[in-house]
Amino acid sequence: MSIYDLAKIGLGGTSIGSVLGRIPFTKALYRKFALTYRHHAGLFCGVYRSYEDAEADIIDGRATGWNNEETASIWLDNIAPMREATYPLLMWLSILLRENMTLVDYGGSIGLTYYGFKRYFTLPTAARWVVAEVDAIAAQGQKIAGEQKARVEFVTSPEAAPPADILISAGAIQYIKDAVPGLLDRFCSRPRHVLLNKVPLTSGPTFWTLQNFGSAVSPYQVYNESEFLRYFTEAGYRLRDRWDVHELDCFIPFHPDKRVPHFAGLYFEKAD
Repeated sequence: MSIYDLAKIGLGGTSIGSVLGRIPFTKALYRKFALTYRHHAGLFCGVYRSYEDAEADIIDGRATGWNNEETASIWLDNIAPMREATYPLLMWLSILLRENMTLVDYGGSIGLTYYGFKRYFTLPTAARWVVAEVDAIAAQGQKIAGEQKARVEFVTSPEAAPPADILISAGAIQYIKDAVPGLLDRFCSRPRHVLLNKVPLTSGPTFWTLQNFGSAVSPYQVYNESEFLRYFTEAGYRLRDRWDVHELDCFIPFHPDKRVPHFAGLYFEKAD
């Protein structure tokens, strides 16, 4: 375990962090470091009641969110990164994705899940894979798709996506304002299958924090698990599968009560 990991868990996962947070200027010094440091992705800072409160606390001069050129280039050296959490998602896609189906990949970056899927499976001939992304990332993804001769399409809003049989989002919804509840209403129709990966869930109240992922800083939502699941069940879906994502966590220095030791993957199917 690295010094960074020890510090992260000590400050964000134990009572030591709470005690240190009461020392004058400690939180202010950490905030300045966490929101300006550009050489370690995934630094969290602060606890906020809303997206707007979190966004307002971003330090001047830092890019906000994912719609910028530097962030759009993060994955150019590895367009198909494979991690442990990706395999359950790919397994379900290999079962569900068939001829004449349309898959919408919400917040799918430059097509990372598409290229991961193509490493092991063949996209059915008449199937469509459509990524809904912000402008800068969609433009980068379209450029790469042309170079790779890939069968992946891009739109710049969920409202512009075609009716989907399968909706996936692999680690994006926590960055999106009003994502849950509200996710299903962003699309022109409700898909039969919904696959969500890398979702931060907690038994405590829903809250927002800030994440510095290197190229930019973004508001970041951690969801109360019961409320999150209830949104889908009340929309007519049943939970078919769930898996733990141990490679991701959320430790916020000075707030050990907000720690999320691992994230979740979820598969919902619309009831007949």
